[in-house]
Amino acid sequence: MSYHANNLWRSNTRLTVLEYCQKKYYFNYYTNFLKDIDEKLRLDWLLLKNLKSIEMRVWEKTHHLLSDYLKLLKTKSDSSQNIDKLKQDISQIMTNEFNLSKNKDYQAWYDRNQKFWLTEHYYKIDVDSRLPEAIQKVIHNLDAFISSERHPKVVRFFEISQNVYIESPKRPDYENMRIIINGIPELMDVSILASPDFGAILWDDRYFIIDRKSGKEKIDNDTIPDQIKVYVLKMILKKWKLDIGDMDIKWYEVYLPSLKEIGGQITQKDIQDIIQKIVNDVNFQKQFIVDWDVIKNIPLPHKNFNRTTSLKKCESCTFRKVCEDLKKFE
Repeated sequence: MSYHANNLWRSNTRLTVLEYCQKKYYFNYYTNFLKDIDEKLRLDWLLLKNLKSIEMRVWEKTHHLLSDYLKLLKTKSDSSQNIDKLKQDISQIMTNEFNLSKNKDYQAWYDRNQKFWLTEHYYKIDVDSRLPEAIQKVIHNLDAFISSERHPKVVRFFEISQNVYIESPKRPDYENMRIIINGIPELMDVSILASPDFGAILWDDRYFIIDRKSGKEKIDNDTIPDQIKVYVLKMILKKWKLDIGDMDIKWYEVYLPSLKEIGGQITQKDIQDIIQKIVNDVNFQKQFIVDWDVIKNIPLPHKNFNRTTSLKKCESCTFRKVCEDLKKFE
């Protein structure tokens, strides 16, 4: 695979944003091109791009806490004292970040060294009373996992597996997340990322993948999520092939805080389906770049990216203020 710094990237998140609102996709992934329109607008967007709501922070911090806890399990350091310290640390981090966000001057120039703020504070919404509840939600999610039926199974994986992978969401290793594309000509110059929350190689031909989810639980338990299929594609491509062969690959999604599980077996058809889905996704993304050139990855003018027609989406969008400002340049 040839790789250039500006290559088009494909991920489930990017496609979700593009389908949600094309203008939001432009702002998320082509922010630097705003400098040709208006530098102040670009800097405002950079600030907004790093805002997250309290609920989004709860999930982010849950992800961090569970990852840290699994690393304790891996090193057999999961004493009650160490678990309590994890909880104390995440509580302090959330409190400090909340106070920094609350006291920030959002009219000041963009600060690249301090990016992460709360959407509610930017839009001057009083959320002081919600901090204790947010912290408690994060801690409860860890407690729910520790007391669940899934917990002893995960402990067992550390005991019997050849190798266990734990994602590090605080410091993502994007190079390690990259899928090495072999044998798929349509994707040779596209950068694709994939990294499960937890994966275990029990032995050479048996794999187990867990992905944590928040939000609304699925009703259809028979549908394998595209993201899971992408993880498996990454695994088999590391073996320089595109077929599962005799590999036994099981997957599960675990919803928080309920700990409801859905899961099943990966088949060769799942791999064929996800390859075609990725190719279709990339062709969809190419419509928004000049000459369909995935290496240069230059977006069409911002006017070519339509806003959603959903008023509800606009009202809750982090970028709503600057999206309105952009209209005077259209």
